[in-house]
Amino acid sequence: MADNKNMQDMLKQMSQQLNLSENELKSAAKKGNANSIFKNADSKTQKAVEEILNDPQKTKELLESPQAKAIIEMLRKGK
Repeated sequence: MADNKNMQDMLKQMSQQLNLSENELKSAAKKGNANSIFKNADSKTQKAVEEILNDPQKTKELLESPQAKAIIEMLRKGK
């Protein structure tokens, strides 16, 4: 139950930072559409994301983080 609350809080925070609704963020993440997720982000955030996605080691580290694993699990469950 607390995990679900944490995920909802994280989703809300991410959507605010990226200027997207929670539903838009969920939909884009489920489709694997990073461009839609970061289209409204500031240029500094967009650049940081590009650097991570263009570096396989950084991408691997990101995907292995507890936060990323939690988001992936949430998406798999369809919440």
